[in-house]
Amino acid sequence: MKTALATLALIAATVGLTGCQTSLLKPMSGNAASATVKYPILWGATQITVMIDSKTYTGVAGELYDETTDEKARRFGWESSHEHPNIKQEMKFLYGSTTLTANNGEKLACDHLKHGDDWRLRCKTADGKEIALYRIKQ
Repeated sequence: MKTALATLALIAATVGLTGCQTSLLKPMSGNAASATVKYPILWGATQITVMIDSKTYTGVAGELYDETTDEKARRFGWESSHEHPNIKQEMKFLYGSTTLTANNGEKLACDHLKHGDDWRLRCKTADGKEIALYRIKQ
């Protein structure tokens, strides 16, 4: 009986851990755009949805690459004062790119940076403007 109960608890924990977390993103000022990033806890594809000017673009995050330079992190808004010298993984940033698609087929090119559970996006609109989206602090 104990073995069956332990197995059931292990299965329930595994199913619970395979769920997703969601980050809500907005620009630093204004309400011109917003985004939702749904990322799996253990494995699976990260889904990105960006809303700009009443259009909704969706897609999957591109492959993440370990970014070791500070240049890209600064481009996404991280300051060097963010560093904590006693935490080994503190400055681990994962960078990627993706192209999101609207219902009408219009494309939106986005770069994304992940640091822990914090996602940030930089997207270029069709008219050449760049929109930076940051996680909403809750």
